[in-house]
Amino acid sequence: MYVNILLTIGFAATSPTPAPATPDCACATARVDNGWCAACKVGYVAGFRIPSHALFEALDAHGHDINPASIKCESCKKALETDGFCEKCRMGFLRGKAYVSRLNYHLAHGKIRSRADIKCSACKANAAKYGWCDVCKVGMVGHVALADKRHYEPAAREAEILVRAIALAEKCELCAAAMVLDGKCPRCKIEYKDGKAAAKKSP
Repeated sequence: MYVNILLTIGFAATSPTPAPATPDCACATARVDNGWCAACKVGYVAGFRIPSHALFEALDAHGHDINPASIKCESCKKALETDGFCEKCRMGFLRGKAYVSRLNYHLAHGKIRSRADIKCSACKANAAKYGWCDVCKVGMVGHVALADKRHYEPAAREAEILVRAIALAEKCELCAAAMVLDGKCPRCKIEYKDGKAAAKKSP
């Protein structure tokens, strides 16, 4: 078996490597599914265009499955039971999934709506960025509709931070990721809190 593996490796090394196929643009689907288009090198969250893979990955758009037994933080355990958010660990939980970005934790409480299907002119305008409609009693953050202000308002604040992070990504993608996660850029050593660079501590 070992010889067969070596032969396979040797053959692969001497065989011509075919040129990788150019991926087709998947932006139409990615906009709806909060996905990444490999052809255009751009991702989408709630319809916001994100030309930074590091920032897109940091947002954790779809959340991720977890093993409840692996959670040690008591605040996280309570958040898991109540579909809440642990401020200490900066992690939200909903329907058994964990979300490492506050934005997508709140967005997960809403429903995706196509702008073409929105009849209300105010809601349609809000879907271009974010806003609350007092007539429909619904807030739009991109194309996500949120009927509960407890989730709309923080989602709108986080969307504003995302807009700034997208601009910052042109300078440093890791700073942009740290900005949306209240983290620290390992390259620039800048800490972020609530979308702003934290004041440096005196030596």
